[in-house]
Amino acid sequence: MIAVQDPGPLQLDSSALGSLDLGPVTVPYVDLVNAPYVHKRIEVDGTEYVWERTFPVKGGSAVMPDAVSELLANGKQVLVAERGERYYVYLA
Repeated sequence: MIAVQDPGPLQLDSSALGSLDLGPVTVPYVDLVNAPYVHKRIEVDGTEYVWERTFPVKGGSAVMPDAVSELLANGKQVLVAERGERYYVYLA
């Protein structure tokens, strides 16, 4: 398991984001393969996202789309980061 640390939010520009198609929804996505650790908070152009939960990259596709769709339906803004074998879901 990769440790989640909090030295402050990871600052990203929206140009660093891609998108992740989860079937029923598409959400902003960032690949953190080169990050030394997973941040608890990510800030994108002034919007702060806080780590909520993780899903395995393999097998996560079975439950992740429904979970993310529910978060969006509840008015949350979702950002997904990938690092190692995990997706990290952040909410604003």
